Amino acid sequence: MDMRNVNHQVRVNEWRQIISDCRRSGQTIRDWCKENTIKPSQYYYWLRVIRNESLALMNNETQSAQPTFAAVKLAEEDMIVESNNDACAIVKRQGFSVEIKNGANIQTLEQTLRILNSLC
Repeated sequence: MDMRNVNHQVRVNEWRQIISDCRRSGQTIRDWCKENTIKPSQYYYWLRVIRNESLALMNNETQSAQPTFAAVKLAEEDMIVESNNDACAIVKRQGFSVEIKNGANIQTLEQTLRILNSLC
């Protein structure tokens, strides 16, 4: 790796941190940049550079990765999920079942799944 690439990687790491700080702040990008004396155009330039490099890295990893599969054996008492016309899913486990209807309230669904997770 030559010096130019080393300098570029140092800047990319700095800007990853800057972008992360901006996102965690809860402010708009424009407000955060103004507060931190950074030009929004500079912020968006580095965001684009980082995204492009991440995409290229992902593509390289995807091309070199070989798909692998593993057999999964389930015991009869393990969870069974069935599909039903009026239900999104029916979850059956150890003497009880939960039917989730299409259009279920998301908060109710989240709370139900938390309870099931604590029981199982």
